[in-house]
Amino acid sequence: MFVFTITILSYLAIYICFTKYPEMKHFDVDLHVHSRFSIGTSPKMDLPRMCETAHLKGIQVLGTGDCLHSAWLEELESSLEKRGDCYEIDGIAFVIQTEIETTVKGRVHHVILFPSFSSAHELREVVLNNGYSQLTGGRPQLRISPEKLTSLVRDVDALAGPSHAFTPWTSMYAAYDSIRECYGENADLVTFLELGLSADTEMASKLAELDSCTFVSFSDAHSAAPDKLGREFTRFCLRRPSFREIGRAFQGINGRGVVLNVGLDPREGKYHLTGCHRCKKAYDLEDITVDGNVLKTCPECGGPLKIGVKDRIRLLALKSGEVPSARRPPYRHTVPLLEILKAMKRSKAMKRSKAMNVKKSYGELIREFHNEINILIDAPLGDVRQQHPELADVLERFRKDAIDFEFVGRGGWYGKIKI
Repeated sequence: MFVFTITILSYLAIYICFTKYPEMKHFDVDLHVHSRFSIGTSPKMDLPRMCETAHLKGIQVLGTGDCLHSAWLEELESSLEKRGDCYEIDGIAFVIQTEIETTVKGRVHHVILFPSFSSAHELREVVLNNGYSQLTGGRPQLRISPEKLTSLVRDVDALAGPSHAFTPWTSMYAAYDSIRECYGENADLVTFLELGLSADTEMASKLAELDSCTFVSFSDAHSAAPDKLGREFTRFCLRRPSFREIGRAFQGINGRGVVLNVGLDPREGKYHLTGCHRCKKAYDLEDITVDGNVLKTCPECGGPLKIGVKDRIRLLALKSGEVPSARRPPYRHTVPLLEILKAMKRSKAMKRSKAMNVKKSYGELIREFHNEINILIDAPLGDVRQQHPELADVLERFRKDAIDFEFVGRGGWYGKIKI
């Protein structure tokens, strides 16, 4: 029934988008990435490789990442071509974007989207002139509150929303119990929220306070590898790929909007369950709650415990009371094609796949089906089954939400799918 409902909602969104507003098109979008100037990011994270991977994946619109870093901003300005109200290079559209960390209460990450380079320069000047940060890193830390940040962002005509909003590190719901507590009087300016790898639409919709907020799925990629860039993306209905159109889509103006979120099953995210980072043991929240306080160390090994996203949302939903159902576009669970091929290769049940050269098979599939998103989401299974019956069986299970897991993510460890 769940999969049937998702299918009906998908077709309904497509019908509304293209019959009432025939000038609209679908664009697959990933607006949260980083450059090689961010900590822990591949030194190969540059525009040519980002564009190459975007073509492999079928991503048509990318965020630039790290646009407040002077060296990267200079590189972006010299490389991207302004066409109308959007920026392009090598057939890929770009939105000027960065991630900012505020540090007044906890460490909270925010995705910032800019209409232009001049807007990014304006915010740079404000930050530098007021001593909020020296902007030496790709992801800058600002000594201001989220509420103050959204004021600064609004003043330069940009947009802000919480990054990976539910993770137990560097997120809105790690530091605050509500979006209004986080952004204060500017909460109404926040029109989008990034779900992150450990949450999906069904989970986040349990919080009534988010009913008016558009959910997006982006990769937070630190590498241009095909299993990182575009591993999560959002399908928008827009007239053209630009900041203005995406801003209108967040508000659902005149047929623009999100028609599909695509990302990992939350069980694959590193913080889905409550668990220990050292021994990987998962816990029910009740078992590690003593006198109303959740233990911070593992009873088994003494390692650090982190409350999982599943439990955090449950606690917040209980606090907010009865939750009305919000009408949302469907969320499709999948994993990068490379990860599927690797899982097939190590599966004892698929003996023919044991001899598979994963990289070679990936290239052949892309040449046959044009891009990865087409293979994972859009191509008829019958077309895939003609030449790749084992892969078609796996894709069918993903499309029916019938994938099992060898290990469910917890405590900072990714989950592992079972083929």
